[in-house]
Amino acid sequence: MSMDDTPHGHGSHNARVLTIDLEELTWALNSRDPLGESSHWLNLESGTILSLIGPDADNETDADPRDDDCWLFIEPIESSVAFRVMEEFVDQCGDDRLARTLGQALQKRKPFRCFKDALAAHPAQREAWFAFERQAMESIARQWCEEHGISARWATRTTEPTP
Repeated sequence: MSMDDTPHGHGSHNARVLTIDLEELTWALNSRDPLGESSHWLNLESGTILSLIGPDADNETDADPRDDDCWLFIEPIESSVAFRVMEEFVDQCGDDRLARTLGQALQKRKPFRCFKDALAAHPAQREAWFAFERQAMESIARQWCEEHGISARWATRTTEPTP
């Protein structure tokens, strides 16, 4: 590690600067496919993300990213990382009763589903969860980029005006 805690070889002086859609990257990092039928790739020249979804995904695109050095495979985060984010939210929740309920949900057979179900009855805390998760995922996305020698500039999304 260097003095600024930047891993050697990943300093800002030699990082590839890319404009990346943060929502797309966090979605790709969060998309754990138990059947292995989807994959996500970052174009190292343009910053675009290619998502191949479904069993026939390899035939949906002209270019196969596995055969091209300009594409970087986006390895989804481990479910334990996503679980830890939920635990951190419970720890800082501020509502003891809800924290207990969420903590119990995390102990059940399908903790991700139970956690979201428990939050459904608490709209304000549900919104707080989404904000917390978004911030945590941005941090994870930034770390992923740094680990791959990328200095990310998050693309700004423009919303289309409604007629």
